[in-house]
Amino acid sequence: MDEASAARPRDFRQYRQRLRPTVQLDQGRVLADEEAVPLLRELGLDTLEGALAFRDGELVRDAGPRKTWRVVARDRVLYLKVHHAVPLRRRLLPWRSESPARHEWSALMALRRTGFDVPDPVAFGETPTPWGRPPRSFVITSEVPGRPLDALLADGYPDPHGLGERGARDAVLRDVAGMIRRFHAAGFYHKDLYPCHLVVADDPRWGRPYFIDLERVERSHPPRRRWLVKDLAALHHGAPPTVTRTDRLRFLLLYLCKTRLDPRAKRCAREVVRKERALAAHVPRYG
Repeated sequence: MDEASAARPRDFRQYRQRLRPTVQLDQGRVLADEEAVPLLRELGLDTLEGALAFRDGELVRDAGPRKTWRVVARDRVLYLKVHHAVPLRRRLLPWRSESPARHEWSALMALRRTGFDVPDPVAFGETPTPWGRPPRSFVITSEVPGRPLDALLADGYPDPHGLGERGARDAVLRDVAGMIRRFHAAGFYHKDLYPCHLVVADDPRWGRPYFIDLERVERSHPPRRRWLVKDLAALHHGAPPTVTRTDRLRFLLLYLCKTRLDPRAKRCAREVVRKERALAAHVPRYG
């Protein structure tokens, strides 16, 4: 592939996600991808209680009431995220009656319909409740084969087509900035958009970033500016040292569709830096 071909925009028709039929299991307490049902039954993940009690995988994240398991099964790798004991004060919030798992499932579906790359949704379930937010729930997704964006860039900008250092940087910055701009323009915001929550799969260009960990994704029209700034600040905060100050400024200008640092771009840059400092000072509750 020559330089012109490498820089050509993707043909998004080849990235359309195939719709997957779903079925209800366990008396309607579980919704699953129909094709995945035999595998779920084999693993004991086709029932609510089976998923909530699952312990046979690798525990990759323990955030108190939320635990994430990595499960290797046949030729697939699954991630099972289990939510236990949602606090009563959160269960009674009048504007949020859905479980965390249902919210993430809905975000996966909405992003797929809008044309964004996300992990394949496999199943989700929640405890029935006559009022408020279900106290226990789970969601299962397929693993995206690739590397987190921060780990990938820590080894230098990928240059599979011999574009040179500047060309390789431009290709990555342009693609990621354009993707985040479209994400925000569609009304979405991630709320935890650190580079580790973008997994880069193989692609004919330099790579294909997928959004992961969508538990907190929201959508509104227009999107709230504070969350757009937080998404940009999280990317800024989590970027490795290989992403230079010039790269960060170029990314922001590409995101804003600007060619120079005009008053609007300066204002946005100041907001992002202020929020990044706040993120840096924050101590995560679960590490």
